[in-house]
Amino acid sequence: MSIASLLDPVLNLVLRYKSRRKRAEGVLLVSSRGPAEMVFLSAVLSRFMRLAKMDESVTLLCRPDSAGMAFLFPRLLKVKRVDFRRLDELEYRWNTFIDLHAQHYRMVVSLDFVRETEQDEALILASDPMETAGMMPPKTKKTYEKRLEESEKIFDFLFDSGPLRQDKILRWSHFADAVLDDRQLPQLALLPDSQLPPAEPLPAETVVLLPFSGVKGRQLPIEMWRLMVECFPKTWNILVAGHRNDFDRNPDYATLLSLPNVRAETSGFERLASILMGSKLAIGVDTAGLHLAVLLGAPTLCLASAAYVGAGVPYDERVVPSNVRFVYVPMECQGCMGRCKFPPIDGMFPCVAEIDTDQVLATIRESVARGVF
Repeated sequence: MSIASLLDPVLNLVLRYKSRRKRAEGVLLVSSRGPAEMVFLSAVLSRFMRLAKMDESVTLLCRPDSAGMAFLFPRLLKVKRVDFRRLDELEYRWNTFIDLHAQHYRMVVSLDFVRETEQDEALILASDPMETAGMMPPKTKKTYEKRLEESEKIFDFLFDSGPLRQDKILRWSHFADAVLDDRQLPQLALLPDSQLPPAEPLPAETVVLLPFSGVKGRQLPIEMWRLMVECFPKTWNILVAGHRNDFDRNPDYATLLSLPNVRAETSGFERLASILMGSKLAIGVDTAGLHLAVLLGAPTLCLASAAYVGAGVPYDERVVPSNVRFVYVPMECQGCMGRCKFPPIDGMFPCVAEIDTDQVLATIRESVARGVF
């Protein structure tokens, strides 16, 4: 527990005497997750927007890096950035608490299945709205009862969203059913036309490669990517997309970028989205850029670990769209949620190392031959 959070009872007591808007108004949605989660969330945000009453606004509180996906969100949704890493700083925490309390939201809804007591839950308490809603915490053997008791003190409405291993879009869809009291069939993992960015005009047929992951064990060998590039006509453009830091951490990709029709794309998610809208195909590992391609409707090939089978990758059959194909190797240990208990093979999770290069190349060649998917 940080020193700053130890003072929360004092800060919340002081907030009671702070002036704020007299009438409770507006809805605040809270998520502490990263950009990849925001891509999935963008597919169901329009449902949570319906929590607003006439003339009320809806605001999403999220991390600054996650706010980089705001171009995908419904246009009427406001975005409030909070740097969760700085909540250990007393001054930043205090100013954030004051600001949230002053807004006097009518309703605050946590969109996170897994929450942090000292972070997102502390922010919800400080905002002191008329109504709160959230999901029951994961059913762990050691801490469930304690976390459930803590959650019951914060939320007026707690929804049992099911097991830990579950498709994210399905979980949010069921949660929206509950808070809106309006059951609907889950929709495909595609963005509504109104949320799609414009396609960037591209000079030639373009393929986007998304080889980087924040988890090294998910990345495939550079040689495999080189062989993929050779599957495409020399007249096609091949873009290797990632953050500049990705290329710094993976210097071996310089050999791939030295090929005449291959170049790096580091402009960020918003421009990447426009490029994907005009691309012929996207190929990548389980990462934010890959899921962005899927939800934009771009033909997409995902080369995945087996770590999230049953938990979102591959997508559940009720939400998976026809523009994506998943290649992964079923394992007895699949669904480990990234907590691999086996030693890596050449730096990869064993389930990633098992991906058949020939199968991947054959899939790409077939796709190119028939004009992609």
